[in-house]
Amino acid sequence: MNMKYILYFFCLILISVQNVASEITHGFDSSVETTNSIQIKIEKSQPDTSKYRYIMLPNKMKVLLISDVKADKAAVSLDVFAGSSHDPVTRQGLAHFLEHMLFLGTDKYPEPNEYQSFISKNGGSHNAYTSFEHTNYFFDINPKSIEPALDRFSRFFIAPLFNSEYVNREMNVVHSEYMARIKNDYRRQRDALSEIVNPSHPVSKFSVGNLDILSNERIGNVKADLLKFHDEHYSANKMALVVLAPNSLDELESIVTAKFNEVKNSNRSISEHKEPLFTKGRLPLLLSIKPVQENHQLTVTFPLPSMKDYYREKPLNYISSLIGDEGEGSLLSFLKDKGWAEALMAGEGLSDQSGSSFNVTIRLTPAGISQWEKIVDLVFQKIELISKNGIEKWRWIEQKNLADIAFRFKETVSPSARVMQLSSQLHDYPSHLVIRGPYLYDRFNPELIYKLLDFLKPNNSLVTLVSPEIKANKVSKLYKTPYKLKKIKTLKRFRSEADLKLPLPNKFIPDSFEIKSKLKELTVDTPKLLVDNENFRLWHHLDSLYQVPKAQFYASFRIPSLKDANDASMLDLYLRIVNEKLKESNYAATLAGLNYGLFRKADKVIIFISGFDSKLAFLAKEITAEFFSPLFNQRDKTVPENNINLEDELFYRLRSELTREWQNIKKDSPYKQVASEVSYKIDTRSWSPQELAEAISSFDKNEFNGLIRTLFSDLTADFLIAGNINASEAKSIVKPMMSLFNDKPLEVGRQIYKVTAGEMLNSSLEINHNDLAILRYYQGRNDTALEEASIILLRQLISSDFFHELRTEKQLGYIVATVNQKVDRVPGIGLLVQSPDASLVRLGEEIDNFLLNFLDKLKAMTKEDFDKQRKAVLFKLQEKPKNLSEHLSRYWESIITLNYSFDRREKLIAAIQKISHQDILDIFYPLMIKSGYSFQIDSGNIFSFDKKQFEENREIFTFSTEDR
Repeated sequence: MNMKYILYFFCLILISVQNVASEITHGFDSSVETTNSIQIKIEKSQPDTSKYRYIMLPNKMKVLLISDVKADKAAVSLDVFAGSSHDPVTRQGLAHFLEHMLFLGTDKYPEPNEYQSFISKNGGSHNAYTSFEHTNYFFDINPKSIEPALDRFSRFFIAPLFNSEYVNREMNVVHSEYMARIKNDYRRQRDALSEIVNPSHPVSKFSVGNLDILSNERIGNVKADLLKFHDEHYSANKMALVVLAPNSLDELESIVTAKFNEVKNSNRSISEHKEPLFTKGRLPLLLSIKPVQENHQLTVTFPLPSMKDYYREKPLNYISSLIGDEGEGSLLSFLKDKGWAEALMAGEGLSDQSGSSFNVTIRLTPAGISQWEKIVDLVFQKIELISKNGIEKWRWIEQKNLADIAFRFKETVSPSARVMQLSSQLHDYPSHLVIRGPYLYDRFNPELIYKLLDFLKPNNSLVTLVSPEIKANKVSKLYKTPYKLKKIKTLKRFRSEADLKLPLPNKFIPDSFEIKSKLKELTVDTPKLLVDNENFRLWHHLDSLYQVPKAQFYASFRIPSLKDANDASMLDLYLRIVNEKLKESNYAATLAGLNYGLFRKADKVIIFISGFDSKLAFLAKEITAEFFSPLFNQRDKTVPENNINLEDELFYRLRSELTREWQNIKKDSPYKQVASEVSYKIDTRSWSPQELAEAISSFDKNEFNGLIRTLFSDLTADFLIAGNINASEAKSIVKPMMSLFNDKPLEVGRQIYKVTAGEMLNSSLEINHNDLAILRYYQGRNDTALEEASIILLRQLISSDFFHELRTEKQLGYIVATVNQKVDRVPGIGLLVQSPDASLVRLGEEIDNFLLNFLDKLKAMTKEDFDKQRKAVLFKLQEKPKNLSEHLSRYWESIITLNYSFDRREKLIAAIQKISHQDILDIFYPLMIKSGYSFQIDSGNIFSFDKKQFEENREIFTFSTEDR
């Protein structure tokens, strides 16, 4: 797998997958603007109709303005070239702490919740993140409020208050964030890494921060340190701002100049550290780490010079595409055949101004851990093969062509994602290449590739082994990670039986880009029903709105006979096997922009395929043929009756892999587990990972064969084939499957239990974690549009106050959220808190107190404030899809929820427009104060839950037919 990462440790945190990049002249457009008498051409994709203007403010802040008249949401992101690598050694975590503090009041807007409340009331969202070299702040909002929002946002960088009271409080929130992820294996492994790298390198620093460091007055006053860091690093010349709105470019430039030119420019240089990641002679090393979860992993890391200047050549992309290949003859294919590995990723890891690293990460099987030396040797054999035979211009041209296609038809994403990405890229690319830069392949430079391959040698490697089997002799300071470090004298070489090969030319590269809709006017239309049998429906939609040569295939197969965890676990294993069989032959399809997935959702199997339409039909037929192979084989008299063409090794390897994944969920953060538990309790076709793991351990291959055939004997199917694909093509894709479905009516499968009015249910999970978590689930009374609209509006009203009160004021913990708990078609709302020190009793009391106080606030709410919140919800619901994928996913959501009129969103909008202040009071009190329809799930292992007793004589939801 070819991936590009930004992180401190290995390639565990993915921020972008860069397949390739290139140029075809006729496929590009440029947005030409004049600023300071200089013409800047912003190269953009064919579907992008926005206008761009790059300016530099008098204070040297870089600004990209985007005028998109179609935008129904404005978005802003400011990226500061300062991150955790810039933390003082004595106050590590300071950059992250400062990021938190900027949200808690400025000179002009001193109230700590004012910014957040303003964004929420105007239909927006906001967030920020701190990375190794950057801190990024972003929000989206109703375009009508863009100027006052920018006024508030700009003060973050001009005059934050750093109020002493909230400095002391927010330290606890940062500490809670640290504690919430104390058992996160990524952070634990990074902690071990930080102790073995060069102590003068910034990777050795602690990026999060905790109370011990932030509250330590012996090293100085933390407020003074915040002010100093802000003054030194938050200089306008180190900032890049992107603003997207439907306003004209002139109007945006006027607003931005007025708001942001006041940001101080200290003319700070972009600091570069000179220290290498490892001191000379330190490598090669073996770092062995014992994880919390049952994971087995091998990573080979090679320190490299910085790659920032080579964005036109992208030599590491070339290398990673060959090492990360998953096709026939690949390194991964051989390791899977040996039963040693499950997945492989290769790509850039650390990437900053002073250096980078290249990582090859292999997820091992339990059997593979003892073979780690042979596997490392195989990695070097693959590198040697590339050095000897792999540097060929046709491969670079193929990557270039794939990149051109990806860029030429690059579709618009959500406004917040768009500005966040571009603000970061303004630091990395010349302004005219800010969009195109990640896709640009300008020069084939074989000498550079050979030079980098010379760094990928045993004597320049860190080998990291992660496994529960590790016998550690050290424990890291911050996350208490058991590890062991050993100097490698010589890496063993083995006489290999591997017949490793380089990938063949990609047969899935699209070869036609014809737009098939002949409509001259762009129209929005709902899907048409092409086939309507008792248990088989095909919906089709030929797109004329987005005008891109892409299509999507959706299939939902409902299995009424799936009744328990045993059936579900076997079906999950079967889908894992189908995916495994498809991976090797179709890996090239994913490189060519065709993505697919097969998964179970309750009592349905979902198959999803998207990408360029010229090869989609071929892939769809191949995937569905493999999925239905038990039934196709049944008709073939030459195939034994019970044969699913399944090797023993594959069956038991994938069963073990799936079991480990389910068991590892038990070690997830408490808040994740309690939030997921609701559906396991009230959905008759949903089972917990623990139930599935127990069930799968009790059957063998022979039982498996028989059960899969039984499950497949009666199915219902809904298909949606849409995009740049015509009706005849859609019918030809599903034709081979039509005879597999009979016409007899099938029983209803999935059902949702009602939480009875006045009932207060409790359930506890046993979770081995320092923190405790609690979720209060409030179930809607029915599934009508009016009830769902009321729940949506109620969540909007509660969310900002709940977060501010329990996190900022009460200091209960880092994770405080009001969550959407819709199960199937039943609306619901969840109040979620995870805390490092509060008891479950206190958490429950604080939630109760909040609700009582909020009732008073709700009663006193003015009509103006209520209307603002209602308009914020309407604004979100009325937001238009940004691309073909979003557009079609709305149709698909309607189909699988049986909304064949495709108007659920319109009904929600109409309902919200009618809901009054009194209507919300009438639902809030019985639903949330009187525990009318509530279910508490926590991680305290206090309450036992008798599932059989819960289900006995319990009423089932009768779904409305208003959407049919």
